Amino acid sequence: MNQERLKRLEADIAKTKAKVTEFTARLRELERQKTELENAGIVALVRDMAILPDELTAYIKAFKAQSDGGAVLPTMPPSGIESTKNDNKEDENEEKE
Repeated sequence: MNQERLKRLEADIAKTKAKVTEFTARLRELERQKTELENAGIVALVRDMAILPDELTAYIKAFKAQSDGGAVLPTMPPSGIESTKNDNKEDENEEKE
C-alpha cells in the first residue's frame, strides 16, 4: 500500500512539474506580449508629439536629470507642427504684400 501511494505521489509530482514548465513558458509569452504593447504605446505617443529625435533625447535627459534632483524640465512645443504653422503664416503675409 505504501508503494502504491509513493507511485501516485511521484506521478503527481511529474504532472505538476510539467504544468509548471508549461505555465512558465506561457507567463514568459504573456510578459513578452505586454512589453510589446507597452512599447507600441510609447512609440505612438512619441510620434503624436511630432518632435525630432534630438529633441526627444534632450527631453529624456532633462527628465532624468530632474528626477535625479537636477534642473527643471524645458517646455517643448511640437517642433514640426509649430515651425510649419509659422512658415505658412510668413508665406501668407509675403503673398499679401
